[in-house]
Amino acid sequence: MHIAQWAKVDLRWYLGVHCCKCDAPVLFAVDHGDGVDNLEPAGKLRLTCGRVECGHMADYTGAKVSRFQKPPRTEMNSRRK
Repeated sequence: MHIAQWAKVDLRWYLGVHCCKCDAPVLFAVDHGDGVDNLEPAGKLRLTCGRVECGHMADYTGAKVSRFQKPPRTEMNSRRK
């Protein structure tokens, strides 16, 4: 049996912040807490936005940390990688 393509859906949750320049999610860790709201405050948290158009680097030490899921990869995006 030949399977042409497996679904590439990432169902994990990630911790991240919103970019202070473009508001895109900036993910920095896998959420191993299964959605439980007991987030420990991060130490120093300096991150760079992953959007090519933005790339803004900032200190997010005091920023609100949120949970995100990655959107499903589209056929177009999966061909680029």
